This record gives sequence, C-alpha cells and structure tokens, in this order.
Amino acid sequence: MRHPATLVPPAARPWLVARPLSPRRWARAAAVSVAVMTAASLSACGGDDAPTQFAPLHYDYLSRFQLNVGAVQVVDNAPPGTTPGDVSGRAPTPPDQALQQMAHDRLAAAGTAGTAIFSIDQASILHQPGGMLNGAMDVHLDIVRPDGQHAGFAEAKVTRDYKPDSSGGDTDSKAALYTLTQQMMNDMNVELELQIRRSLSGWLVDAGGTPVGGAIQQQTLGAPGSGVVAPVAATPGLDMPTVATPDIQTPTIETPTVATPDIASPDVTPMAASPAPTAA
Repeated sequence: MRHPATLVPPAARPWLVARPLSPRRWARAAAVSVAVMTAASLSACGGDDAPTQFAPLHYDYLSRFQLNVGAVQVVDNAPPGTTPGDVSGRAPTPPDQALQQMAHDRLAAAGTAGTAIFSIDQASILHQPGGMLNGAMDVHLDIVRPDGQHAGFAEAKVTRDYKPDSSGGDTDSKAALYTLTQQMMNDMNVELELQIRRSLSGWLVDAGGTPVGGAIQQQTLGAPGSGVVAPVAATPGLDMPTVATPDIQTPTIETPTVATPDIASPDVTPMAASPAPTAA
C-alpha cells in the first residue's frame, strides 16, 4: 500500500526541493515582472492620457525655401497662455514650438546680407463648452535689408475646429491636443508656401544661390569696400536674336536720251507790199 504524498517526509520527496533557476529563466521571469508592473502602473494612471509618448513634429521632408538673405531669425510672440483660455501648453508639442520647428526645417539663408524674420503672432488652442477645440495660428515673414528697411513680407493664417471623441476621456487630453496641432500644422505648411511663392518669389534662390523666377540679387552700393548692399531686380538673361538686314541694291535708272528732231524752219518769203491805190 502506497502512502499519501502528505505522509512522505520532505527528505523523501526530492521533487519538492527548490532548484536554482538558469540565467535564461531568470531573464524571462524578470521580463514578466516588468511587464506586469508597467501594466499596473498604466492602469493606475488611467484614462485619456495613457499614451505617454508622441512622435516629435518635424517638417524637413518638405521643400526648403532658400532665401537670398544672410540670416533667418525666429521670434515667438505667442507662447502658451498668451491668449486667455489657451490650453495649448498641455499639448505634447505646443503649437508655437511646432511653428518654430517648421521655420527651422523649411527656411534657409542662402545669401550674404539682409535678414528674414519669422514671427509667430498667434498659436493657441481654446477648449469650448461641449468639448470643441478651437485652434488658431498666425505667422508672418519679413525681409529686412542691411540698412533696416523692409523689403517684403508674407503672412499666413489658419484656424481649425476639432471635436474629439469624448468616450475616451477628456476632450482636451494630450492626444486630442496633439491631433489638433498636427492638423493645423498641415494647413500652415500649405498656406505658408502659397504666400511665400506669391509675395516673396523675388527673394527665392536655388541651392547654388541662383535667382529663381526673377529673384532679388545683392549688389554693392557706394564706395568700394563699404560693404553696403541692397537688393536689385535681376535682369533676365535673354539673348536677342540677330536679325540680318537684307542688302538691298538701289537700281541705277538711266534716263533715256531723246533726240530732238531737227525741224528746219520753213523759208517764209515776205509778201510784196501792195501799191497804194491811185486817186482817180
């Protein structure tokens, strides 16, 4: 008769003796522990902001504007909270930072003098009653000559409304603010390119500095070595076709000589005078 396992002394039960884990089993157990702890932490945090990482916003995959200036400056006049009720500071990437990144990725100084100043005038997100988010962006790009005079500007404005799904949590969650910022930046990239090509096409050059479409060139003014430069309109290099002038020979017109006939004057014999009548 076999004794129940509960009656077998521990020394007689080798299968119950603890054995050391192999390195592979230790690594597997550690990974499982970390996964369980991470899941528990996310569950404790809860809700709408569960995604803890958002892809950085960048725009270097779009076309780059080569401006015929010596430097590009970015001025942020609309940090988060500038507009009353603005909640953009809670976004993973606030709209004003996304605009700064756009300027860094898409505006380049390809000249030797002058400055392009990219100014952010508005970059806000308002949370309206009912869960609606209202976003607005307003920027302008100024071209300033070395003497401080403005030579041109372009302005771009976009607005967008976004109604997040309220079933996933608060409608002004980080995910919702991130999505709205993405949408506004898509609109802004299109609008800014349109305005630059419309208003500042004369300041665009290619990567080698060659004017594109009548771009402005730099020309030294004043005494040699003064370093004062100012943009002048580029003259398109058009080769005028050479038109050959036909060699027209003026014909020589000879006037024919008309011989004058030798018309002899007729001999006219004078008539004899009649004798005077004799008186009877």
